Amino acid sequence: MTEPLRTTTSVTSAAEASQPILTHEQSLTKKIARGSEAGDIFDQQVLMLGTQLVTQLSILIKMFRIHGRTNAALDNPVETAMTVIATLAHEEPASIRLQNDFLFLGQRHLKVTSAQMPVFSIVIDTFNKWNIGGVSFASTTTARDLREFAFHLASLDATKHSLETLRTTLYTQSVSGIAIEERRVLRGKATAKTRYANAAAAVGTLIQDSREKGTIGFKQAKRAIQSIVDLMMNDEASLLGLTTLRCHDQYTHNHSVNVSLLSMALGNRAGYPKVELADLGLAALFHDLGKATIPMEVLNKPGEFTEDEWQMMRNHPTEGALSLAQMRGITNLPGRMASASFEHHMNLDYSGYPKLNVPWKLSMTGRILMIADCYDAMTSSRVYRREPMSPAKVLNIMFAKAGASFDPTLMKLFMTCVGIIPIGSLVMLNTNELAIVLKPAADQAEAEYPYVKVITDPSGTPVDNGRELDLREKDETGEHCHWIIRLIDNTERKFDTSRYFV
Repeated sequence: MTEPLRTTTSVTSAAEASQPILTHEQSLTKKIARGSEAGDIFDQQVLMLGTQLVTQLSILIKMFRIHGRTNAALDNPVETAMTVIATLAHEEPASIRLQNDFLFLGQRHLKVTSAQMPVFSIVIDTFNKWNIGGVSFASTTTARDLREFAFHLASLDATKHSLETLRTTLYTQSVSGIAIEERRVLRGKATAKTRYANAAAAVGTLIQDSREKGTIGFKQAKRAIQSIVDLMMNDEASLLGLTTLRCHDQYTHNHSVNVSLLSMALGNRAGYPKVELADLGLAALFHDLGKATIPMEVLNKPGEFTEDEWQMMRNHPTEGALSLAQMRGITNLPGRMASASFEHHMNLDYSGYPKLNVPWKLSMTGRILMIADCYDAMTSSRVYRREPMSPAKVLNIMFAKAGASFDPTLMKLFMTCVGIIPIGSLVMLNTNELAIVLKPAADQAEAEYPYVKVITDPSGTPVDNGRELDLREKDETGEHCHWIIRLIDNTERKFDTSRYFV
């Protein structure tokens, strides 16, 4: 019998995690994710086509709200959409799915930029109104099918008609190439997603206001954080799962929210009371405010920074602290927030930046932010580094720096938040099935037995609605029913695990 993966005080080493995988394992991961350079290019092209299909659907919905189904103005968007459908549905139907306000092309997450959000929102809002979970376009879809579908989707009143009415209407119009799937909502995840989105929106607003007006919108952010604290008390796993969403185009917004969630989870482990957790969350949410002073062309630069540009980046903690210290009328919170902003790149041994010529005592908030900020930054896709690192590798690197860059006690507590085998990790079970780690084990004595979701069968074929397993479960003999035999580096295999958390 294959021995389970054993861990002690640290995760599997980075060297172990990057070891060549067995032949059988290669065949499993190849079926779901692994890609060569050519495969990566293919995936990018497929995602671009998915985005284009969503864009054309958005245009059709808008135009059908104004024009009749036979209007010549619709010819071009219909023709463009049909070209995309014909390309995507060559081997199997092209499916646009909605999961808690994220759009997917099949199983691929369609990551959206801020400029694309209004276009995507039209499709998302329309699907939500009709309670649609997905729409599939077969290779047999005709231009007439598409016109009838978009026309009724846009013109019928979803408040007066059910999804079944829409399906029946399309059936009577002989639309046979398009299938509609009803939405299934996971309440806990939906709530977490909504509160995460509210916090991200607050970050966007405060950064924009800071850039354009020199002011900071504090109330919206405070409300968002307070609602997250309430959920953190009851459903921490759903919130931390959302920190696996990696999109370099929305890095600044998502990163600030992720650091806030990770900081509050760590603060909770450190014994912070509820009110203090909210303050910690706000400090984390504002920690990168100083980047609002950096030109966008520098922040979004894909290549190497010049020395002057690096100096701008190194100055952002100081600029953020100055901005926050100038806030008035909000008790003493801005002072603590300013301190945390100033310290989050300083490192425990002061080897980071800003460099100081006077004695300085690091705050507890600053020590917490150092860990949360580094973990999310290293596991995220950036403009200048498209490929993130796996959570397990990042934890190993950070643990090696405990006592130097990071507070060693807080690092141990942080591991209880994300798990010795971190949330979002791709693992192989003793059954040869692949699974995603959804949350750490509740009992730290059995930390190597987290809660997972099975995503393939033993042959490596992806499964829909795979079962969720508590790996602590034992059989009648007292032996574990399932266990992890290997961590798989999902980042090397270009496999995005975030879709299992939305």
